[in-house]
Amino acid sequence: MTTSPNLATFLAEGLSLRRGTKVVWDNATWSLQGPCALVGANGSGKSSTLALLAGQVAPDAGNLSLKTDVGAVEAERWMTSVSLAAPWMALPKHLTLQEALTFHGTFRTSRKGALGWQALLDASGLRVGASVPLGQWSSGQQQRLTLALALGTQTTAILLDEPASNLDSDGILWYQRVLTEVSGQTTTIVATNDIEKEAPKGPSILEI
Repeated sequence: MTTSPNLATFLAEGLSLRRGTKVVWDNATWSLQGPCALVGANGSGKSSTLALLAGQVAPDAGNLSLKTDVGAVEAERWMTSVSLAAPWMALPKHLTLQEALTFHGTFRTSRKGALGWQALLDASGLRVGASVPLGQWSSGQQQRLTLALALGTQTTAILLDEPASNLDSDGILWYQRVLTEVSGQTTTIVATNDIEKEAPKGPSILEI
């Protein structure tokens, strides 16, 4: 798979990140562009690093920038310039499917065609009643929605935390097909303990 040179790049320079007493990064310098896998032992700080890349936490020292072909993303636009699917990012459980799509669409814009939110949900095999709230969905159904919204959003970068969690074999195959297509168009970083199952094809690897 050929990666476009115009894809967004995360650049860490002398970056340090601590969560409580744990040191995740210490004066680290690295860059991420295109398809990437973020790996490390359980508890090493993969989720914290994704939160950092998403603009939800700030480094303790050093600098992290997000650069596109039109320049650096400004701090106030950072969180709306990336798309994140992670266990701590859940939609309100009282919403129905259509309400969830409308709610997400208030802040973000769907891709067009086969990679749009509704098309991805249809392809995923998601079947839920129109009036059934998210809180009554199975974990696999909720994960399909979470991934469709993250992968189907027009965005500078996509961040996924162990995305195959709660998916059955059909769901994993659907996710892998979509990931292959999307990661060639958008910088996609996957935090994973299973590169073969969850990471994009031909990823660069950042190990904590």
